[in-house]
Amino acid sequence: MTAPFLMTTAATTAILLPVVAGAVVAAVGYVAKLGVETWQQLRERKAAQHAELLRLQALLNASGAAFRVQADLRNRLTVDLQNRLGPDTPPHQGFEELFTLSYDRFTPGEQALHRVIRAYTEFAMYPLNQAMLRWLDEDTHYRGLTHGGAARLGLPEQLNALDIHVRLWLAKYQGWMPDHPEHALVYLDDEKKHGVKFPDRLDATVRELIGSEPSTGA
Repeated sequence: MTAPFLMTTAATTAILLPVVAGAVVAAVGYVAKLGVETWQQLRERKAAQHAELLRLQALLNASGAAFRVQADLRNRLTVDLQNRLGPDTPPHQGFEELFTLSYDRFTPGEQALHRVIRAYTEFAMYPLNQAMLRWLDEDTHYRGLTHGGAARLGLPEQLNALDIHVRLWLAKYQGWMPDHPEHALVYLDDEKKHGVKFPDRLDATVRELIGSEPSTGA
């Protein structure tokens, strides 16, 4: 009985070994496949997050450029009014109040410059702020970070501050600009203190994150 039993056991082992080996190989292959897919998904997610940060940077850059050009025109109109009106310049708090109080006394050239300043608010700042609000509403990553480089730089807090600023800016725009051609500027953190200012460090934070992270993520 011993010899046939040993032969049977040996035969069974010979049959099972390839099956077990095949199962192990298949399992290892499956795990490896899952690992590759997970790695690819991680790269894709990082790349998408990096692309969103680049999109935010583009909006911030465009908004900053529009603000600077408008500020130059604003300063030019202010100087023109002060030089022409002299002591008759109306007492005012800030640029917008000066323009509003002087609106009915504009020369044709001043009227044209005022229209351009107002156009920057209507057709540059307004759509850019709308786009930034959409970005903030769609963000499911950066505003909730609690660790990592972005969190250490304060990006979540700065984005939350941007959210408040943009919402208040858009609210003031709706009550301030339509049907009021004498208005040209929508400011929140000027002499009138109608709202909260734009977060000062946000541009630098986004620029630093983009510059310090690989193109697959931020």
